[in-house]
Amino acid sequence: MDNSRSLLQMGAAAAVVGLLILIPVILMKLDKPAPAAHTGCVPAGGSTAGIPEQYREDVSAAATEAGVPAALVAAQIQSESTWNPQAKSPVGARGIAQFMPATWAEYGQGADPFDAKAGIAALGRYMKAIRADVQDLGTTEAERIDLTLAAYNAGPGAVLQHGGIPPFPETQAYVRKINDLAQLDYSADCAPPGGSVIGDLGTGEWTHPLPGGVLTSRFGYRGCVAGVQCNEFVSTHRGLDFSTGGGATVVAPTDLRVTDAGVNQYQGHYVVGRMTDDPGLVFQFHHCTPDTLQVGRGDTVATGTPLCVEGSSGNSARAHLHFQINAPEADDTRPTYDHALDPYPILIQMGIPL
Repeated sequence: MDNSRSLLQMGAAAAVVGLLILIPVILMKLDKPAPAAHTGCVPAGGSTAGIPEQYREDVSAAATEAGVPAALVAAQIQSESTWNPQAKSPVGARGIAQFMPATWAEYGQGADPFDAKAGIAALGRYMKAIRADVQDLGTTEAERIDLTLAAYNAGPGAVLQHGGIPPFPETQAYVRKINDLAQLDYSADCAPPGGSVIGDLGTGEWTHPLPGGVLTSRFGYRGCVAGVQCNEFVSTHRGLDFSTGGGATVVAPTDLRVTDAGVNQYQGHYVVGRMTDDPGLVFQFHHCTPDTLQVGRGDTVATGTPLCVEGSSGNSARAHLHFQINAPEADDTRPTYDHALDPYPILIQMGIPL
């Protein structure tokens, strides 16, 4: 290392000159538009930006053939092979859409199973066929998409036998995974596949109902839970569970009018409220710590207003928030599981990271 003062002075002067030269270059770079970046809900640039460019037309055509959103087809391929045309599974599935040989023989139309474009087209034909088998069980497009995904995983026979999505953990996880991928990575507007079941959610500000909370249990069938009295509402979960371990503040996720607040055997200390904006969804917050309710019936609260403290009152084995969203037609004068909606896609659509 050179410690001479003269060289340091020369070096300082050179650094200043170099900085003056670099400033215009930096400014020129700052003037250029930033490249497309993943926003966490949709790749910047539109609904097909997450799909490899060489497959975008093929995915669109397959989706049209199947009668499902392109985002769903893209999510399936992402899950099956991560867009690798040469993918092989230990059980013999091949190609970008991971067809087994017998199924490929029926839907591949004699093409090479490692031909990516042929694989995507075959996926469209196969999805069309199984959708036709199970779609009459659904009453909404979102339900028909879920049934088709369940049939893809478990077979149409299992879906028909159970009159809906079979209670198989693998199948339920698959339906959830593909819907999540489609909404998070390939949706043009953060809406879930098949569209929102309750229409426009408005433009109001939303926030996480338990800031800092970790998602510990999803909506839908999960079976009995250790340490909790089991009933149909425990085994088939009607909301989302979030936990920080205890002691965090539960807040209003959007502007609400509090319609009930109290305590009972199962929900413990709870708050019920209805959105002040359309479409008037009903929100429920269960298992608050006793004596921490900060709102009462008739209060109108803004996004982020503290409601209570996360706890384990009622039928609960550990501190957490059971967060529930019910459809607008639901009773808002008491806790109820009627008309419960899956909060996950709604929160994602409103920009809440989970």
